Amino acid sequence: MTQAITPSSTRTNFDLADPFRWLWLAEAVEEHYGGYSSLRRYITEGRLATAEKVGKRWRVRKYDLDGLIVKRAVDPSPEDVEAAVARIVASAPPLSDSQIRKLGREFVSQLQRRQAA
Repeated sequence: MTQAITPSSTRTNFDLADPFRWLWLAEAVEEHYGGYSSLRRYITEGRLATAEKVGKRWRVRKYDLDGLIVKRAVDPSPEDVEAAVARIVASAPPLSDSQIRKLGREFVSQLQRRQAA
C-alpha cells in the first residue's frame, strides 16, 4: 500500500524561503499566490515559465510565483479609493429593491461585527 503525498506533508522537507523549490499548485494556492483556476490560466498564458506537469498535477518554482506579486510604490490615498468607488458605482446597473435590502443587511452585519471586536 502506498501513502499519498499531500502538499502540506511535503513542506517540512524543504527550506520554505528557497526560491528554487517546487510548489504544487495546491501549495501555491495555500500560500496565497492566487486561485487554482488563475494559476492554471497563468500556466496556459506562459506567465509561469517553470511550470511542469508531473502526472496529472502541475508544479512551479517559487521564484516564478514570486514574480506574480506586484508591489505598489505607494498605498492609495483615501481620495483615490473614493474615486475608484465612484467609477464603479457610476458603471454599475441599478439595484433592485431586494438587492438593496440584502446589501443593507450585510452592511449592518459587518458594522455589528466590527463594533463587537
